[in-house]
Amino acid sequence: MLEQEEGDYTHTQEEEEAIISQEIARYRNIVLSACSSLGNMQPVDSDASETLDEKTAMRYVPSPDCQASLKDIKRYIQMDEQGEGKLVLQWLGEWQVLEKDIIPIFIINAKELAKGPGDFALKTVVSCIELFVFLTWSMDSETDEVKMQFIRILRSYKRAFAKDDVVFNLLAVAVMYTKRGNALSDKEWMIVKGIMYVFRNILAIPDPLVAPAAGSLTAQVEIHDKLIAVLDKHLATDFFLALASSADQRRFKDLRPTLLDIVYFLFYRVPVAALFSQPQSTWFKDSESHRDKSSRHNNFGGVFAVSTGEGTIMPVFNAREVLRPFANLFKKRTKVQKPKVQELSAVDQQWRNVDPSAIDVLRRIAAVFIESCYNPFITVLFEDARNGTTIVDDFTPRLLYVAAYFVDISLANSAIDLGCTCALVQTHIFGLVMRHASSYVELREWSRLEPAMYCIQQILLALTKMRATNLESLCDNVLSNLFYDGDALDLFVRLCRVYKPTKTTRAFLVQVARLTETFLSTLGGYAQSRAGLVVRKRVKKRVPKAPEDTNGDSDTGLKPEQEEEDTEAMEVEDDDIGDESKEVEDIEEVLVERELSIDKYANAFAVGDVIKSYSHLLAPPTSIEYVYPMLYRIAVTCQRPQLFFRKPIMLRLLLLFDDQHMYSCRAEMIELAAWIFRQYVTVINSPALMAHYKADLLDNRMAMECILAFLKRSGAGTSIDPVITKHLIKLQAGDDAKTGDETGSANEGEEQQSGSNDQKATTVSGPDINSAPAGINDDDLDLYGGFEDDFDFDSFLNG
Repeated sequence: MLEQEEGDYTHTQEEEEAIISQEIARYRNIVLSACSSLGNMQPVDSDASETLDEKTAMRYVPSPDCQASLKDIKRYIQMDEQGEGKLVLQWLGEWQVLEKDIIPIFIINAKELAKGPGDFALKTVVSCIELFVFLTWSMDSETDEVKMQFIRILRSYKRAFAKDDVVFNLLAVAVMYTKRGNALSDKEWMIVKGIMYVFRNILAIPDPLVAPAAGSLTAQVEIHDKLIAVLDKHLATDFFLALASSADQRRFKDLRPTLLDIVYFLFYRVPVAALFSQPQSTWFKDSESHRDKSSRHNNFGGVFAVSTGEGTIMPVFNAREVLRPFANLFKKRTKVQKPKVQELSAVDQQWRNVDPSAIDVLRRIAAVFIESCYNPFITVLFEDARNGTTIVDDFTPRLLYVAAYFVDISLANSAIDLGCTCALVQTHIFGLVMRHASSYVELREWSRLEPAMYCIQQILLALTKMRATNLESLCDNVLSNLFYDGDALDLFVRLCRVYKPTKTTRAFLVQVARLTETFLSTLGGYAQSRAGLVVRKRVKKRVPKAPEDTNGDSDTGLKPEQEEEDTEAMEVEDDDIGDESKEVEDIEEVLVERELSIDKYANAFAVGDVIKSYSHLLAPPTSIEYVYPMLYRIAVTCQRPQLFFRKPIMLRLLLLFDDQHMYSCRAEMIELAAWIFRQYVTVINSPALMAHYKADLLDNRMAMECILAFLKRSGAGTSIDPVITKHLIKLQAGDDAKTGDETGSANEGEEQQSGSNDQKATTVSGPDINSAPAGINDDDLDLYGGFEDDFDFDSFLNG
């Protein structure tokens, strides 16, 4: 019995932690042993001058068992994926195995492989590339704790790859196998894909975000720009462009998502405006003028091999010439007639500081990509997205962003022919973009919706610009399909109502405002040139109950004409659903065609939640050039200033008058805000109007004094006729109270008493009844229920 009790002994928590620590230490020693067996630094012989380190006079010598050690490390990493914490990856980063061992082993064997085929060198290169992919893979799918642990390690890896020897040998191996065409073995093709993964991974590693005032800014953010410079120096960027221009070939199908990521991360957080910091005459110039002609890598261009057709291989010795056959083939296939370019559009986004030398490189890459790669590359990627053949995470959002980004560049630069980016304005591609945007709204995937909105905006801007060229008929065909779809029109209204400060960013709201204004401007311009626009929309219909057929015969005994007339569907309003007096057997949705009224469509935006969303861009004032048209449309055009009479919105409107805030359209915005405030003062001075419009009273006395003082001494807000006046409403009480004439009208009201109680009734009377705007409905009021003001106006005034 005593022995059994001793056998059932359980360890305490401290003992279990000690045991686990011992096991981890033992496992750490095993991994360290494998890393130590890779090789070491040895003194340089007099004959080995190629690998000489001038500072230490040492060179790296791989051990005879380095290939087995590489496989062991790979196995340890794979085992580490099954647990938590990524211990093996942490140890490898701590010991700097990648920088001190794996990269030197790869360079040595890559040079041996370039001299001639060798089984040992090939296997070693494959093992090194596999470890490169494992070690540089993104940690975005991991927890925040894991990402914080590895971000410094990944940045050290990025710094290690941003060196001449590493990039040169990686690219040499990739080109050596790519030029063999379809004769590649599976292992050789895996090497090419692995190297492309490595380039993608190191470009995706983010640089630290440092404030511009930081003293060591240059040293901290130069890694990405230095990497771009090294890639361009050794023609790696030209190799990427060559693959992108031929991405429609079947053998490059697996590389398409990787190429998209490479292009995406090359221009990641680079504003379009930064690409025009120097004269635009540098666009489309031969890249050879920007290179050092005495470089030992000048002859490297000869390794390119371009496939121009079935079985046709053409060696190319100029990086510029690599792209021309594909561009010519694409132009010949599609027979696209290029439009003339128009005036520039303003691009004012600012994302990150970019080194001037990197700007020159990115400008050249963008020019070549637009001219020779954009149309075939973007077309085939959208085909993959439509067919669902690509399952890579974030593929579609990045495709939408990249497609829109380069259209943005083409619209901002008059030296670029718009025909180079005409693939995006095709009807089926535009429809696919709209479907993705609608799906993101339904699924509430706001981060993915933002690039979709950016893409739609650039398509609309491109179509508007192309309409002034000889491609007007093509553009009108695309726009007619867009405006004919009622679901597409509803999508833009929904976008203005989905903003939530806790779920979406301020940049998201700015993109919504920009897209909406671009769409409404495009719609207005198109409607002026086309009469009788028709829209197809979904409506609910009430269908009479079909007679029961006990014999299973569906014959109603009526003539076909009579049956069709008697069973004609009648349209039903949403309010009728659920009403027992109007209830029918079936309610179904059908598609009907109706004339599109621009004024009625604009009224769809005149609701409380649209104002609530847009008002967040007033504190502080942001992108007012897109906010002002919408607020003016709601308040003046649709005559609904009462929607602004909410405390949070009124306090945000007050910020517009602060002289410390300088923003675009300031005079127009102040005029509109003053016009709203003047009518608000009229409402709060009348209890009848307060009750009718259900306006909030600003309990901040200083705020009210500021409003009244400004309106008294300024003539702002008087250029537009008011919608709300003090003669609109007359309050009439029940028979137990005196009738109060708040409006001073000569008309005398009649006393009213409700049928079931003695509540007071409010009625609208007077000569201006036809001009009285509708009050706020219950749906509008629910939007503000429980709304807490996120702006402390007292602290603003006192501060």
